Amino acid sequence: MKDIVLNFCVRVVFGVLGIYLCNNLLSSFGLGIYLGINLINLLTIGILGFGGFGLVFLIAFFSIL
Repeated sequence: MKDIVLNFCVRVVFGVLGIYLCNNLLSSFGLGIYLGINLINLLTIGILGFGGFGLVFLIAFFSIL
């Protein structure tokens, strides 16, 4: 049980860093895809990992089309 919680927390921390870095990188290229750091995004990334990270950015991308 302890490993699961630790794994979740590590995913969330790296997810926050990834969101922050991707928002800065995309804004430097002039793309208007900004993803907020909120509970829903963090739960999605924490549970699904890298796939969840891609999922929330794809949802944000398709919402601006």
